[in-house]
Amino acid sequence: MKFKDILSILALLIFPILGFSQSYKIDVKISDLKEKEIYLGYYYGDKTYVSDTIKLNAKGEGTFKGDSLLDQGVYIVVLPSKNYFDVLIGDDQEFYVETSTDNLIQNLKIKGSEENSAFKDFQQFMMNKQIESANIQKELQKYNEESDSIKILKDQLKDLSNEVQAHWDKTIAENNGKLLGVLIKAMKNPEIPEIDIPEDIENKDSVRWFHSYKHNRQHYFDHINFSDERFLRTPIFHKKLETFFTKTLIQDPDTLITYIDKVISKTEGKEEMFQYIVRYFFNTYTQSNIMGMDKVVVHLADHYYLTDKVDWLDEENEKKLKEHVAKLRFNLIGNLAQDLKMETYNEEYARLHDVNAKYTLVYFWEPNCGHCKKVTPKVHELYHEYDRSEFEVFAVYTQTNKAEWEKYVIENGLDDWINVWDPYNLTNFRFFYNVYSTPTIYLLDKNKKIIAKRIGEETVRNILEIELGKRNISDEIKKEHN
Repeated sequence: MKFKDILSILALLIFPILGFSQSYKIDVKISDLKEKEIYLGYYYGDKTYVSDTIKLNAKGEGTFKGDSLLDQGVYIVVLPSKNYFDVLIGDDQEFYVETSTDNLIQNLKIKGSEENSAFKDFQQFMMNKQIESANIQKELQKYNEESDSIKILKDQLKDLSNEVQAHWDKTIAENNGKLLGVLIKAMKNPEIPEIDIPEDIENKDSVRWFHSYKHNRQHYFDHINFSDERFLRTPIFHKKLETFFTKTLIQDPDTLITYIDKVISKTEGKEEMFQYIVRYFFNTYTQSNIMGMDKVVVHLADHYYLTDKVDWLDEENEKKLKEHVAKLRFNLIGNLAQDLKMETYNEEYARLHDVNAKYTLVYFWEPNCGHCKKVTPKVHELYHEYDRSEFEVFAVYTQTNKAEWEKYVIENGLDDWINVWDPYNLTNFRFFYNVYSTPTIYLLDKNKKIIAKRIGEETVRNILEIELGKRNISDEIKKEHN
């Protein structure tokens, strides 16, 4: 037998003795909870899942155990009352936990896991500091801004904040590389450096805001290691993604796409992290109610889902996605609207791109649509508030009953619109404008670029009033912030 083979055999014999366990064993005692089922769950993104279930004995004791290690992350022990407490599953996967139902965290005792002991101390420290902060905030409400007590209390809050930050840094340093240290570090927000603003700058608040926004945009994920897949099994990671992309960044599709690509690029070589993030982005922007986010969906499809980078789509869903994206691609905000040459009920022809107005409303509708009956009179009223050089309506009847259409137009005085139809669908308008319901509204600028779509009459009114000078945009911003 070769010497290296002997070493291999010795390693197999020695490793178990030295404690390199490949299983988990969490002993639990909840003294006042007897003969009840409890659950071991884990976070995954913004959801929680059950990993194990046990029934406590007459002494309130039980053991979660398994023959393989758990994926590292933040786990929860859930009681029948739905109350729960967190434990960290890191390198230590054999330890003892004891508590009671009257105060799960305050009564928590840990044995066999230094990391969970530190985690418990950190939680209790933060709870105590939150109580102190709440008491100071309550005191602040008793005084007016001129009171000397206000300054004293605000200084106390500042000192408390510094104490918390110092404790965070100490805990991070003591748990460097461990899950606890990684989690606390990830919770830290970027510190915004002070800037000197020249006295001759009038709008100093705007300058400060942009400085803060730019710094946050560049440094928000400084403390997140996207190759560390432990983050996925924590309540922190999903929240960080959500906050950055829905609350920190300006909700402009091009800006979002830039940072989506930057974040995804950080997951290279980490399949689970890549899959989670790509799915998060796709689901978020597919379901978004913000106009224009379909541009993000098309980008995600073109650069990820419909490439060899994604392997979790089956053939049927891939086909559906291709069809969906094809319908979106031609009517994205900022695109040149597809030209439509259609017949009027007078058997003449009108072309969308020939309309000479600063703004053109493309209005897909039908007389028997209940919602159209409510919207159409409002659009017609708006139509008469502007002259034709400013605003025109290109009204597309989507059905095939000419007599019904013509009768409704004449009886309701809509004959001053550009009324057109395409009974044989020669223009393929349903595809190019993704018309699957009525009414469907697109607003175009003078160059026939799409500036808004699938909006209501009130939104059209707001845009026109601002763009055509009836209302000042700065007044709208002030109103929004008041």
